[in-house]
This record gives sequence, C-alpha cells and structure tokens, in this order.
Amino acid sequence: MQIRNRLVGWLTLAVFATVGGAMVAADPAFAKVDVDKLTVGGEARIRYEIRTNTSFTGQEGVQAGIGGNQKANASYASHRIRVNVGYDLTPDVSFFAQLQDARNWGSEGVAALGTTGIQAVSQTNANQTGVDLHQGYIQVKNVLMPGLSLKAGRQEIIFGDHRLFGNFGWSQVGNSFDAVRLTHSAAMADVDVFWARIFDTEGTAGQAGNNNIVFPVGSAATATNDQDIYGLYVTLKPVKGWTIEPYWFLLSDGRALTGTGASAAAASASLVQAQTQGQTRHTLGGRINGKAGGLDFTYEGAHQFGSIASRCTRLQLTAGNTGQTGICSGRTNRGPTTGTRDLHVNAHAHAVRTGYTFDAVPMKPRLGFEFDFASGDNDNNKTNSGTSQGDQGNFNTFDNLFPTNHFHYGYMDLMAWRNMVNYMIVFDVKPSPVSKLQFNFIWHRLANAKDNWYRAGQAVYAVSNQFNQAASLGQELDIHYWHTFKEKFKFEIGYGHFFTGEYIEKTLTNINGNNLRSRQGAVTLNGNAILAGANADINDQNWGYVMGSILF
Repeated sequence: MQIRNRLVGWLTLAVFATVGGAMVAADPAFAKVDVDKLTVGGEARIRYEIRTNTSFTGQEGVQAGIGGNQKANASYASHRIRVNVGYDLTPDVSFFAQLQDARNWGSEGVAALGTTGIQAVSQTNANQTGVDLHQGYIQVKNVLMPGLSLKAGRQEIIFGDHRLFGNFGWSQVGNSFDAVRLTHSAAMADVDVFWARIFDTEGTAGQAGNNNIVFPVGSAATATNDQDIYGLYVTLKPVKGWTIEPYWFLLSDGRALTGTGASAAAASASLVQAQTQGQTRHTLGGRINGKAGGLDFTYEGAHQFGSIASRCTRLQLTAGNTGQTGICSGRTNRGPTTGTRDLHVNAHAHAVRTGYTFDAVPMKPRLGFEFDFASGDNDNNKTNSGTSQGDQGNFNTFDNLFPTNHFHYGYMDLMAWRNMVNYMIVFDVKPSPVSKLQFNFIWHRLANAKDNWYRAGQAVYAVSNQFNQAASLGQELDIHYWHTFKEKFKFEIGYGHFFTGEYIEKTLTNINGNNLRSRQGAVTLNGNAILAGANADINDQNWGYVMGSILF
C-alpha cells in the first residue's frame, strides 16, 4: 500500500510538471522571461570546530550547577548551503530570494534515549535551524526621485563595521531582518531609513481558534506587544577616502515581561538579556572612518538612553500586599504595577581601531591596534534588600543590538560589546594576493566588575559575584590563515588560546552552570565569602577550526 501511494504521488507530480511546462511554453507572459536578467548563485560551506575547557576546569566530573568540575570539551561539524535567485524585471525593479540550510552534523534526528542511528539518518528534519528563507525582497530604484531606492522583505542590514548591525556571517545561520528600507544615494551623502519587525505577538495570538487564519483576531489579542527597531543612518563623504556616519536607532519593545516570579535571580537574568522585553532604548552615535596612505583609522561611539522595567517591578506581589516581595521587600514607593519602566537607560560604548600597512614591504605587513569599551551596571547581581537596580534608578549595561562580533573582540567569541574593555594588537601579512596570515593578542577585561561577562552572542557567559572586584578576564591569542583558490574556493584555518585571568582564578562563581573553586580556597571580600570549598584546577581554554567554502 505504501509503495502504491508513492507511485501514485510521483505519477501525479509528473502529470502536473508536463502540463505546467506546456502552459509555460505557450503563455506569452512566461515567454518574455529574459535569462540575461536572471542571476543564480549560491554557497556551500563546511566547518569543523573544537573547543576545550569551556568551563576553565581541568578535572573530569559530573555536569552540575554546584560543585561540578566538568571540562566541557566540545567538537562539532556544521554546514551552510545557500542558493539564491535574482531577477531584474525592469532596470529599476528587481527581486531576490536566498534559501539556506544550516545545521550541525548529527542533529537531523531527535537525540532521545533508545533512538537508533538509522532513525536519525532516515527521519525528517528535526533541526531547529534547518531550511529557511534567509533573504527574500523586492527592490525598486529611483522611487519618486533619482537615487532613492526601496527594499522591502527579508534582508540583511549592515552598517559601518557591523558593531550594531551586521549579518554575523561567521554564524552558519546569520542575521536577517523582516524590514522596509529606504536609501538615498548621492555624491556627498547616503541616507538610510528603515523599520524592522523583530517579534510579532499579534499575528499568532488568535490563529489557533481561527483555523490558522491570521486575521481577524479577537479583540483581546490586538494589543501591540511587539518588538520593533527603527533606524536612521547617514554616510557623509566630505573628502575622498573618509566618511562621517551619524546614526540613530530606536528599539521599542512592548512584549509581556518575563522573570516575574519571586526569584530575584530569574528577574535579574531577564533584565540583562539582550534586547529584553519592556523597554524603549535609543542609540545615538556616529562613526569616523578613513585611510590616508598606509594609515587607516576608525572611531565609533554610541550613547544609549530611554527606559526599561526593573527586576523589582517584575516580581509577583503577594496577595493583599501593596509592596514588592523578595529583594524589593518594603519598597512600596514603586507601586504594585508589574512592568513599570522605572529605570533610566544610561549606557555608552566606544571603539578605536588604527593601523599602518607597509605597502612597499614584501607581503605588505600591517601593524594595528584596537581599543573597545562598553559600559556595565554596578547593581545587576545585588541581592540584598534595598540595593537593587531600582534604588539606583539607572540601567547602565550597553546593548549590542544586532552585530557581527566575531572579528572584533577575539575570534574565540568570548566577548560582546557589553560590559567590556579590550586592548588588541594585530599583525598580519599577505604571502600572496589571495592569502593572509594574521596574529591577534587581546587583553580582555570587564568594564564593571560587578556586572556579568557576556559572550559574542550577548548571552551571559559568567555571572559575577555582587562583591567582585577582579576585572581581568584574561588574554587571548589568535592565529588565522585564509587562502582563496581559483576565485571560488576559500579555505581558512585558525587557532585560539585563552589565558585565564584574575576574574576566573579568584572570584568567579558560576560559568556554564559549573561552580568553580579558587586555587586559593575561600576568598573573602568586604567580610563576605566569595568562594568556599575544595580547591579546583583552573585551566586555559583552547579553540580551533578549519573551514572550506565554495561560491558559485
């Protein structure tokens, strides 16, 4: 029966294909398709990575939140397959679509107890990334006036050095946005205005009870509890080779708050989450970029302001209680309304990158330096009553928005542009016009020792102790080599080593869910025990990868 059903299905598909092909050939509208205006391309990229001691412990043990000393070594292979099609309907109207399959190898099946290998390789895709539309948009040029273009649909948005908006190309999935973007290009300046919908809670609110039809929905589900970002980016071109780029972004989030339990830790985790709920955050900044001879220079700075709901307003009130519970007990002046945006956002970030390329020297060596800073908050991990963020009135942790962090703050992806200070020395040479060898050495520090350590994906890597005073995370050494063969095949290999610093060795409480103990045993600071218990062996972290890409 199953074979017969499959045979009927294939015969039906063949009939539709034959009839459809005849219709296409006979229809003048289809006959007008000009293959010279059609572009087809794609990418196949495969990468293998290995990382040792992600928890910085040298002992084997049980994976646990407290007392575990797990090495947490990991290795995996992944791929990204992209196929894109573009078509120019007219000189000013075009269409572009890019399909993508991105996954870790071995993730096809559900890793459940009792699942056999043959089940994993023969069942349908169970990967959460899998096949998706990475980009799909319509672009119209010279709208209403020469130089003004409109791009609507799913698209990558990149500005400047990718520090706040980038495609995160290192990730096999990458960043793309459902957005509308207007761009006006002129000799002296380019102006970009855009709106992107990040989360939409209306469209699915009434679908289940409405036969999966998005509209109309019930009146109770029409509130605008979405996350949107708006932006204005101007590129001024005063002299050849130099640009001045002022910008403004607005992140507006009206979604229902999470972390509303009695747990102060849960509320704090919700507040420090990147692009979290319940906030209005403006980012006002600018970038200066240019090159003169062998000298290159870039500066970017941004200030964030607005309002956000504190952890205190996220805590549930007990029945009949007019004040807050947990860490905010007794603070009745805030009122009982959960979700009040009672904190003022006040954060800032800066980046300076400069270098000199010796063009007259064989292999064109470049020596460069980079400094990065992003503010943190002094009160994110305070748990004693009366000393939470709400008492201070400000939230100072910078939000990295939607960047490409991989090539800015260390290739090991241990840092985001959040609560950080980086000093980096870069040296690279080009053995040939199609190859490059690069060495980076970076000093990683926290801008505020009491705020958390955030990785490149902006998630919390380590929760800092509220009494911590150690800011030195460690140092990172990166060595990378890139080579392009026949213009279409790209090969790269890299290695990174992280030397642990004082923060990890003395005062770290939790990383990757593992409690780490200091070599020095219990540490006391301001009369409070930071770490206690048996000593543990703290080890450095290593990372390496090899990757090949074919472009067509």
